[in-house]
Amino acid sequence: MKTTVSLLCTLLLAAAGSVSAQEAQPPEAHGIFPLWGDKVREAGFELPPPFGVMVNYYYQRSKVRIENLKLGVNDGPLRDATFIDFGDATATATALAVRPSIMILPFLSFYGVLSSGSSSTDVVVTAPTSFTTTAESGANVVSLGATLQGGYKGFFGVVDFNASVADVDRISDLLGANLLSFRLGYSYKLGPPGRALAFWAGASGQVIGVDTAGSVKLADVLPAPSQDQVDRVQARCDQLGPRDPRKQSCTDFAAKLQGWTNGTDPAASVAYSLEKHPKNVWNMLAGAQYAHDRNWFFRLEAGFLGSRSSAMAGTEYRFDIH
Repeated sequence: MKTTVSLLCTLLLAAAGSVSAQEAQPPEAHGIFPLWGDKVREAGFELPPPFGVMVNYYYQRSKVRIENLKLGVNDGPLRDATFIDFGDATATATALAVRPSIMILPFLSFYGVLSSGSSSTDVVVTAPTSFTTTAESGANVVSLGATLQGGYKGFFGVVDFNASVADVDRISDLLGANLLSFRLGYSYKLGPPGRALAFWAGASGQVIGVDTAGSVKLADVLPAPSQDQVDRVQARCDQLGPRDPRKQSCTDFAAKLQGWTNGTDPAASVAYSLEKHPKNVWNMLAGAQYAHDRNWFFRLEAGFLGSRSSAMAGTEYRFDIH
């Protein structure tokens, strides 16, 4: 299950160095976008073509905290299941994305993202019995974003925000995620018109939808329990007082596990809801872009530090419509 797939589902670069101070170039035909583009060019700035289509591959590995678990069995209501204690979950996600974009103003671009990928989450349960399980799922993600960008004499800055909605297997509701990132860098001209090499560093903050609900077959997410493990869960249930709101869900869950162990309920499934939080919201970024000319761009970026690491590789084609 993607933690957001998050997410992520889906970190995409803005046009690094999209506005930079250059010596005046020979006049060329331009379309209507970006608005005010002619005034910016007359001031000695070079703008890239306003339309772009980017294809990228994204990988992310992150730590996630799971809290406020609720379980429902036999079509019953969801009940407090915090008798189960979790360690940090580790989520790994990959996605292939297509991102069309348009530069509305010299300093402002908008884009959309369509991506499809898969994720796996290693969940550590520490009580009432200890084990690690892996849940795998696929996801389709749609994102909308905006980019503020500017530069002078090769130096540039980028601020990017996007909001995503993910449709994840085995989760009944759509998941939301927000991503805010900042980048500062420098672009080196390499000679031929439009050819350049840019480097940057920055930071990225990711907030995923905290409420997740769905239904899952126990065999898809748990190893087959031994009788000793079932007994440990039942012992934990017996320790809970009769007025403890967790007792009923604990007893129902223990009975479901017992039926699975005895083979009387081989298709055992439960409904659930839980809250997920990134262990750390922020991490660092570093990346590079090679512009072969005014149309073709190739990018690499890595995320590191904190509890989240990521890698992105992409190719973008930019063009104008006269």
